[in-house]
Amino acid sequence: MKVTAENILAVIKDTIEDQDIAAKLKVDTPLLQQGLDSIDMPAIAVATEKKFGVNLSDAQATKLKTVNDFVAFVNQKLS
Repeated sequence: MKVTAENILAVIKDTIEDQDIAAKLKVDTPLLQQGLDSIDMPAIAVATEKKFGVNLSDAQATKLKTVNDFVAFVNQKLS
């Protein structure tokens, strides 16, 4: 299975409360610059772990800034 940006965006939309922000997310811009906050990021990391069955440490999670970063990380873990 190859994970796409659409897959990660779906996880984010299912995780965060502000659907207006979720609907406008760009895949190559840092999520924190698009209206998400430091509380959203760990929730997204946990949801990503559960959805795709990958382990994501706190140290790794802090390096994932964009949707594309999440896509690359998950695909690397699944390969």
